[in-house]
Amino acid sequence: MYLVTLLIGLMMLVAGAELVVRGGGQIALAMRIPALIVGLTIVAFGTSAPELGVSLTAAFTASTDMAIANVIGSNIANIALVLGLAALVRPMAVDSRLVRREVPALILLQLMIPAFAWNGTIERYEGFLLLVVGVIYNLLLLSEARRRRQRVLDEDDEIIPEDGRFAYYIGLLVGGIVIIVIGSMLFVDGAKEIALRLGLSQRYVGLTVVALGTSAPEVATSVMSAYRNQGDLAVGNALGSNILNITMVLALTAMVQPIVMSSADVNIDFAVALGVTLLLIPMVLRDRLLGRIEGALLTIGYLVYVFSTPT
Repeated sequence: MYLVTLLIGLMMLVAGAELVVRGGGQIALAMRIPALIVGLTIVAFGTSAPELGVSLTAAFTASTDMAIANVIGSNIANIALVLGLAALVRPMAVDSRLVRREVPALILLQLMIPAFAWNGTIERYEGFLLLVVGVIYNLLLLSEARRRRQRVLDEDDEIIPEDGRFAYYIGLLVGGIVIIVIGSMLFVDGAKEIALRLGLSQRYVGLTVVALGTSAPEVATSVMSAYRNQGDLAVGNALGSNILNITMVLALTAMVQPIVMSSADVNIDFAVALGVTLLLIPMVLRDRLLGRIEGALLTIGYLVYVFSTPT
């Protein structure tokens, strides 16, 4: 039964990702804003919904080990597995703004987590600080989107006619996100039950099985984006989801229930999450391209991490 749930969830993820990529790409075109910003905001918000649901549920049930493991594990998967698989499907050009802005922002945020957790707990006020940082970051992105849209409209007065297709693209995006969220819930439920029946620890399940399940929307969306040659959407989705995982998912979870670090192994997880993000810099700095060799290294690195993590 759990295998059936797993497979149904997987099929829904693929179908939902196709809708999200089609809708998101057309919305960016119609609104005259970069697909990169759509990936960093709208698509990232949608694909981060499973992480938020799992972590808040864990917080309400006082299972903060699962909550922090889910966030850190998802962030590792979003870089190493999501971008790795997407680059294997099709090499992706990386917008220079990501190297200058999103990657440093993500590195700073990932340094803030162990800094807040130095005493073994991420307190409610620290979660609130992370949330404030996230709100400011997204307001800056929206401001940039407005400036770039106005610049395009100033150069080209021709506006895409309102023929109902914009509403159709919104429907594709929203419908795809809903299908992805439901599919990821089924995927996580099936995978988690199988893992727990095998006697794996709560931290390991959160760090690998649940994190991989809640990252499945990012995997599906980014791989489909790469396949359709929309690399900006793929990379923006992965990095944007990581930023939201910290500034929204982790922040709200800590505000509901202070997150207690009961396992010393969590420091290793912090280091790995930071390390894979730092790896992006030399990988794309030379030619702004995330190629198949880099994709293979990231994917293999993720598999080594998963299979070497204590269960």
